[in-house]
Amino acid sequence: MAFNLRNIKGLTVIELLVVLTLIFLILLIAVPKIKINDYELLGQGKMLCNDIRNIRMLRMSEGSAYRILLEEKSYIVLNGTTQIKKVDLKEGYKLIYSENEIMFNLNGAPTHGGTTISLLDLKNDRYCEITIVPASGRILMTDTIY
Repeated sequence: MAFNLRNIKGLTVIELLVVLTLIFLILLIAVPKIKINDYELLGQGKMLCNDIRNIRMLRMSEGSAYRILLEEKSYIVLNGTTQIKKVDLKEGYKLIYSENEIMFNLNGAPTHGGTTISLLDLKNDRYCEITIVPASGRILMTDTIY
């Protein structure tokens, strides 16, 4: 059997470009856009939300004076005057709040009434909110970033 170069067929440059373009378009549609900053913002918000829920449950079960002191770039979890935990927010994040202290009564209701805490991403000008309901003391955080 003789090897004939004229019978060998391959792809032309135009065919190759069309195939690559189609693959690129399929990947562009299939792969969602991931916003890493939004995940970090939600992660920081969920950590604060969980700490608030934790001190509420500890106050209701143990009766000790658990509270959280909010600062612009951090927050501190306290039992009476003993510091349990200090959390520094990531660079470029800021807390916005009306009350700088979060405390609960023995029945789980907030001592200072309900409030909303906003966690602001200064770089992207986006934020998420944590709401403490006044009567029940429920702590709500939406996964929506505004």
